[in-house]
Amino acid sequence: MASSRKPKVADSSADLVNKVAQRVAACAAFVVSGEAPTVAIALSGGRDSAALLHACAAWRDAGTPVRLVAVHVHHGLHADADAWEGACARMAEAAGVAFHARRVHVVADAGKGIEAAARDARYAALRAMCARTGASILLTAHHLDDQAETVLLQLLRGAGVDGLAAMPMVREGELTLLRPWIDVPRSEIESYASAHGLVWVDDPSNDDSRYARNALRPLLRGMADHFPAYREALARSAAHLADAAALIDEMAQEDLARATSAQGLNVEKLAALPRARQRAVLRAWLSQAGMRAVPARRLEDLCAQLLHASEHGRLCIDLPGHRVRRYRGVAVIEPEEAVAARPVAAEPIRFDPAHRVEQRVSVQGWGGELVFSPAVAGIEPRTLQAPLSLAPRRGGERIVLRPGGPSRALKQAYQEAGIPPWARARLPLLYAGESLVFAAGLGIDRAATGPGPGWDVSWYPAAEGGRYSTR
Repeated sequence: MASSRKPKVADSSADLVNKVAQRVAACAAFVVSGEAPTVAIALSGGRDSAALLHACAAWRDAGTPVRLVAVHVHHGLHADADAWEGACARMAEAAGVAFHARRVHVVADAGKGIEAAARDARYAALRAMCARTGASILLTAHHLDDQAETVLLQLLRGAGVDGLAAMPMVREGELTLLRPWIDVPRSEIESYASAHGLVWVDDPSNDDSRYARNALRPLLRGMADHFPAYREALARSAAHLADAAALIDEMAQEDLARATSAQGLNVEKLAALPRARQRAVLRAWLSQAGMRAVPARRLEDLCAQLLHASEHGRLCIDLPGHRVRRYRGVAVIEPEEAVAARPVAAEPIRFDPAHRVEQRVSVQGWGGELVFSPAVAGIEPRTLQAPLSLAPRRGGERIVLRPGGPSRALKQAYQEAGIPPWARARLPLLYAGESLVFAAGLGIDRAATGPGPGWDVSWYPAAEGGRYSTR
């Protein structure tokens, strides 16, 4: 690290410090803070992040009211990982910056390589440390060479415009991610590190050609002889593609708003769009549900199944962490936790019909809450004096949904209410003794009501996406 705690920056590398100062100051997360904000620096221990830590300390020591923290992720993928963590702690101490580290366990599954798995684990750990320290901005030391490599990697992987847009300088959110040196070539950072006598750790995996990014670097060095400005050219292309991606997303959001309602995505309205806009709408729809982007071929398959599935079939498409279903021309997305199995046995319910105030009963087995409300005309209190229980459907149940109306099969009532078959299995039935008195999603059985004051019943599921469960 630098020999001085307050580095002098009156040299050509002062521009790097100024970029940090200007770009952090431009972030909304920095501007709106009423007190000295906390800014985190992702510190791997390599030359680039060591230089960024040094530049941030210079910016702070020039009089900026800011609290700096260095955050380090221990991946456990190399024998020297413990030594690297110790080196980072010493760098932070020399710069007068608080240091935090977190260890992660990286596991590559069938759909994700070790590089992608490590990246996901790293950013999750960085976000957690920022939340713990109160940091509103996270700085990373990505530079222009990194950007060029990313564009080419995404191109070789067949990425769409979002992927080819590569890394933005800033991504606003609950935690703002800022890359203040994304337009700075690696050579300038090398000069900065040399000018200030910085020390850093060398990760031998950076020279391992088994990793795709490392395999590209010799090709890029050779290309520089013929295209000396290739970094800037690729970055410009990425910026153009970012603009295109933003326009596509804007159109997709407008199409999505027209094609969706509280029920879900209207398949007929989706089908009316050109193919390219159908795909854009589906990407936006999945993203809105918190899902990661799916491969282009999987997206095409999803689109085809939604548009051409039999209306009488029970379409169910499994995606990572979610299921997509279609019913009566409407598609919905369910998270995995929403499709968990419900109890197969009746669950006793405690309720006092003599106490005429609203009573809420949490039913953990069903993941929701029953609400009993006094009503002018509802279920008779004496009926509710029988042992109450919440149970699943078994078939053959009947219910009366309007005073004086006929008794109807529960299956038919759910069909007429537009409740999909898969949702019905998660709607509990309330029994008083052996008598059905309430069906979630439909209401109370009017055959159980009387002329005097009674009780209304409602069901509120704890999980999101349970609109069919409420009264």
